[in-house]
Amino acid sequence: MTVHDVASLAGVSTASVSRVLSGRRNVGADVDERVRSAATELGYQVNAVGRSLRRQSTETVGLVIADITNLFFPSLTKALEDAFAHEGLGLLLADAANDVARERDAVARLLARQVDALLITPVSRLQSRRTIDEANQRTTVVQLDSRASTKAHYVGMDNSQAVSDVLAHLAELGRTSPVFIGSDPHISTTWERQRAFSRLAPTGDRVLTGDFSLDWGRTATIEALERWPDTDALFCADDLIAVGAAEQLRSMGHRLPSPIAVVELASTSGNPAVQRRLFPGTLQVRPSTAP
Repeated sequence: MTVHDVASLAGVSTASVSRVLSGRRNVGADVDERVRSAATELGYQVNAVGRSLRRQSTETVGLVIADITNLFFPSLTKALEDAFAHEGLGLLLADAANDVARERDAVARLLARQVDALLITPVSRLQSRRTIDEANQRTTVVQLDSRASTKAHYVGMDNSQAVSDVLAHLAELGRTSPVFIGSDPHISTTWERQRAFSRLAPTGDRVLTGDFSLDWGRTATIEALERWPDTDALFCADDLIAVGAAEQLRSMGHRLPSPIAVVELASTSGNPAVQRRLFPGTLQVRPSTAP
């Protein structure tokens, strides 16, 4: 069956059939219904390969994420998938597993598939730069949440201003001895937040770095309280670290001289899976600059 057969059965032009089945242009409800009914009756399906060749577009977007085991990335992927599906676009996903070599290979594979654009959460703010710059010469590249290149687009929060907002909030609560718990500073988000904390916090030298994990959140909490007994807040660079810190404090509750605030600064504060693991009644303060 061809587009001409569908047009003949529906009593419309082939151009109208194309408009309806591509979803690119609005048509009347009556025409839309007739075309779709005819296509269903005839078992007609659009030749995606042929359409791609004609338009010089695959109608797919590539996404390379740093680590699919991090709770942030499944939420991000779902949101993107929903948005692209609404626009009739496909999403091709690749996991870099926090490995710059694997990230580079994933980008190369997606570019070979002629994706119309590439979204990426860089593994490293330094080592991922070349991969992103080279990809940006071949298609539109957008860095999400973290960044490595100054040449490609970036969507994320102003981490410096966000840290300032959170520190101001803590000060209003009378908490002036925070400790920053971050991850390896090769990731731009934690690097930017750590730099802002060191510059703006009254205890800017109190910084612990590890990785984005529950275990690190627990370990760092113990270390922070041992090294700085007057700690009254834990400023966590990631929600997984915050959950680990909160769980560790909960287990130590009866031994703590006073309550300790836990702050997390990340784009996944609305993740139900994360919220359920935080203290009941946790107050979530969104920085004024958060997306």
